[in-house]
Amino acid sequence: MTVLLAVAVVAAGYLGPRPTPSPSPAPSLLAEGPTRAPATSSPSGPVPRSIDAFSGLTPVQLLPGQVVQSWLPQQITSQTPAIIGLRLFYVVQSSEVESSLIGSADDPQTLVSAARCEAINQLAAAGHELAYVVTSPAGATAQIAGCEGSAVSWSVWLLDLNGGRPRQVASGVRQPGSIDVAEFPIHLALTATAFAFDRPPATARGGAGETVEVHSIDGSLLWTSQTQTPVDDVLLGGGRLAILTQGEPSAAGLRDLWLSDATHPAPMEVAQPVGSASFSPDGSYLAWDLPPGAGGADLMYQSAVGIEALDTGRVVALNARTSTETSEPIRPDVSMTKAGPAIAWFATSPEGAVYPAFRFAGGGDGGYLLSGRAPVWMHIDGSMLVWVAESPDGWSNEAFAVELLALASDGADRPAGLPIG
Repeated sequence: MTVLLAVAVVAAGYLGPRPTPSPSPAPSLLAEGPTRAPATSSPSGPVPRSIDAFSGLTPVQLLPGQVVQSWLPQQITSQTPAIIGLRLFYVVQSSEVESSLIGSADDPQTLVSAARCEAINQLAAAGHELAYVVTSPAGATAQIAGCEGSAVSWSVWLLDLNGGRPRQVASGVRQPGSIDVAEFPIHLALTATAFAFDRPPATARGGAGETVEVHSIDGSLLWTSQTQTPVDDVLLGGGRLAILTQGEPSAAGLRDLWLSDATHPAPMEVAQPVGSASFSPDGSYLAWDLPPGAGGADLMYQSAVGIEALDTGRVVALNARTSTETSEPIRPDVSMTKAGPAIAWFATSPEGAVYPAFRFAGGGDGGYLLSGRAPVWMHIDGSMLVWVAESPDGWSNEAFAVELLALASDGADRPAGLPIG
């Protein structure tokens, strides 16, 4: 039930159409910003893990002025919103990409519209680029009259937010029998300098591996990685690629995590089993959720988030409990702050309530943000935590942003009670 609560409300949609380029360049939405240099070190394999002893999470009641927020449209159909700074991007009714500036009362802006029989169903954003995936027909079992098809075609598009036009950068076909109609035909990741996606086999071969392609923003192929099993997600951070693949059939819902780069394109296993994973934007840290009891005899814990410093290979498992009861972390996200790496995740109370939670990897107690709305998506960039939540009645969506370092009440440059070490 916890996982369903965290992911079901902002569900992926397939109904909708192909974006058409604007007749003239759109005004810039974002100022040109600096980009980070790609990481150059080689990927690391599995290393011994340790667990830091933490006592739990401290509830944080946000005060006026500590959080900014904005109302969002009701019919958001993208499971993967995207964000640059405080500008949030999302898909409405499977056919339009809109954006809202969190903290602003301005109406949402429509950036891309799609035509009949096609859908926009994935988003990624970084630097000044927005990436999205278009499918046709709208799902493997399209019900729109005249839109039926025996296969699902997909395409990847990029939009320069500084006044550019949509441009298609990749395309392919996937047989309906090779995908679950509730899932995407491919998976997409984006940094300020590159994008990645998996290219599944066109035929419906159950359990077959896939090719993951990494391209520079101008479209040049940087490297490819070949998996042995179907891809469930792809991630980019700096010059590194992380791949989540389907795990053993007995580990329902759990996946295996792999890492590669241009120097070592063959995927190297990082951890298994995991539920989800996240890169810091510069690719220096990789985080994933560790299911209870999955660490073996040398690492027993109730629930934790693993975080690896990829330049050194050191892995630490951070306690992610909200109480002494078993509480699985959901969708951990990792970033770098001036106080060191920070992680955020969906934490669950013994009663089943879900809260945005955070912890600085240097040590100390973590915190969870009290809210009357159920969070359904979350991202941490630097020490800025952003999440989307729905009202208890399910009829409204709202976006929130809070600067974690600004929550300090002791005058230090960190949240009170969270020593960085």
